Amino acid sequence: MTFYCFIIKLVGSSRTTGLSNFLSGSGFIYFPMVIGWAITAFIDLFMGPSPLLNFIFQGKRYFDLTVVMRSLSLLSQVAIYVPPFQAAINLAVVNGHEKDSIQTYGMVTGLLNGGLGLGAMVGPIMSGAVTDAADFTWTLTVLSFLDMLILSVLVVYLIWMKITKQPLKPETVKQDT
Repeated sequence: MTFYCFIIKLVGSSRTTGLSNFLSGSGFIYFPMVIGWAITAFIDLFMGPSPLLNFIFQGKRYFDLTVVMRSLSLLSQVAIYVPPFQAAINLAVVNGHEKDSIQTYGMVTGLLNGGLGLGAMVGPIMSGAVTDAADFTWTLTVLSFLDMLILSVLVVYLIWMKITKQPLKPETVKQDT
């Protein structure tokens, strides 16, 4: 079963990264992020499964469901972690940083990887505290609600940028000639 999960992660990640890069290159940068966060919130509820879904599972836990949901979670994480790099570069260029500059790429990579590193430290501590207080299923339920919170912040940000007509990528910036 562990080998199966490894193969799903390896094959799935390489294929979905290609799809994510294709969508990012085509101008669809925020769409994969929104869909990825929505799918991740749904998957986290079913991975445990969540106690909130007892009306479906009647308190039973299924190992196969957890393995399949974890594999799908790894696939959806590609849509969450790849497009933000291009989105951050676009926003940096819109806000006055040089396009295709090593300093811009370094700043964006440092900021995003710093956030991932902070999450890698804080996440297990918070999850450990929730798991000590409850169990694994409640931890995944809390993570699902955090996913929904992040999705809400992303959607509100995108709507705000659209309402205020602020550019999200360099091509939409007006050039003075």
